[in-house]
Amino acid sequence: MNVTIDELIILAGGAFLSVWGIGKISERRKLVKTGVKVEGVVFQLEKLTSFGKKPSTLYYPVIRYVTLDKEWITEKYGVGTNPSTYKEGEIVKVIYDPADYKHFIIDDFMSIALGVILIAVGALLIIGVFIYYILNQYQAV
Repeated sequence: MNVTIDELIILAGGAFLSVWGIGKISERRKLVKTGVKVEGVVFQLEKLTSFGKKPSTLYYPVIRYVTLDKEWITEKYGVGTNPSTYKEGEIVKVIYDPADYKHFIIDDFMSIALGVILIAVGALLIIGVFIYYILNQYQAV
């Protein structure tokens, strides 16, 4: 039974993505059930560039909306994309937590699909490691 560090790292990454996806689905379900739906606007796009061997850029929308208590909220959304999914000035549907006005999701296809995609990628990584392990365990003999 010879498991390499790479296999363990990929296995842990797959488990992490799957658990994160389950958390995203749970968060969305809770907000849809108990949250307040309002219209918001993409106030600006925040550009975040990571540097390394291959620099990458993500665009995070900053969303502005008014709560039922007439309080203006302007917050950066926690999901960034490249290219940007949204344009400045675009109207979006927002679901916010009435107990914490700054906790919100944009109610669109991406918020529905994100959890499922994370779980699928995580599961594929886990399955891939198991298949790799099974196929390579007999080659060492």
